[in-house]
Amino acid sequence: MDKIKNILISYWFSKIDYNHKEKVEELENELGNTFDTPFMYNEEVATHLFSMPRIQVMTQNKSLLFQMSLINASVIINVDNLDNDDVILLINNYAQLFYDALKEVYDLKFLYTSIKLEMDKETKDSSKYIGDILKIDESYEDVSFKRGLIKDDYYINYILNSGREYDFKFTREENVLEQDMFDQTMITPLKDAHKKREFVQMFVEINDRYAFNTIDEYSSGKDSIRGMIIELKEIINKKLYNEIEKK
Repeated sequence: MDKIKNILISYWFSKIDYNHKEKVEELENELGNTFDTPFMYNEEVATHLFSMPRIQVMTQNKSLLFQMSLINASVIINVDNLDNDDVILLINNYAQLFYDALKEVYDLKFLYTSIKLEMDKETKDSSKYIGDILKIDESYEDVSFKRGLIKDDYYINYILNSGREYDFKFTREENVLEQDMFDQTMITPLKDAHKKREFVQMFVEINDRYAFNTIDEYSSGKDSIRGMIIELKEIINKKLYNEIEKK
C-alpha cells in the first residue's frame, strides 16, 4: 500500500465576513503561474453557508483543484507515479505557495492546517482484508477503521476503508455534465455494472488541530506546516502506516 494517489492540503481560518469575489483578481495574480484556467466564483453573501465554496479553479489536466469557502481553503493534488521524496517536495512547495497567497490577499488568521495522503492496495475482498486485521469473524459488505494518536502539537490519523470501483458503461451524450453521469450511477443497480477492481483505501493525515484545541490564541504558521511535513516524511519513508495492520 505504498502508491500515493492524492494529496489534500486544507487550511482552516477565522470566518471571512465578505464575499471572496472582491479580491478574486488579486488571488488570480498570486496564483496565476499555477493555474491555466480562470477562477470561478459565486455571488453568495457572507452571512450563511460558511462551508460552501465561493471560489473554485482546476487546471486543464485536472491535476490540481483549489476551493475556498468562508472558513476553509483546500488544495487537491493528483499524484502520478512519484516517489516519496518527490511527493514530500510537492507538498512542501504547494503548502507554502497557497499559504503565502491566502495570507497576502486575505490577511487570514490560520487556525489549523491539515495534510492528508490517499493510498490504495488492490485485493480480492477488501472488507475481509480489513476484517482480518480487526479480527472480525462476521462478513460485512463495507468496513472502515480509524486509528488516531497525538504527537507533540499534532493529531495523526490512519484510516482504512474497503472500496470497489465499477464501470457502468453509460453512453456519453453531448452536453451531459460529469455530475449528471455520476448521479446516473446512483439510480443504476450494480447488477448492470462491471466491477473493475476491489481495493483497500488508506488515508494518512496529520494536522495541528491539537495545538489549536489546547493553546490559547494558537495560529497555524509556516513553522507548524514544516513540522507536519517532517513528520509526514518519516511516516511514509518508514512506512509507519503499516502499524495499523498490526494492531
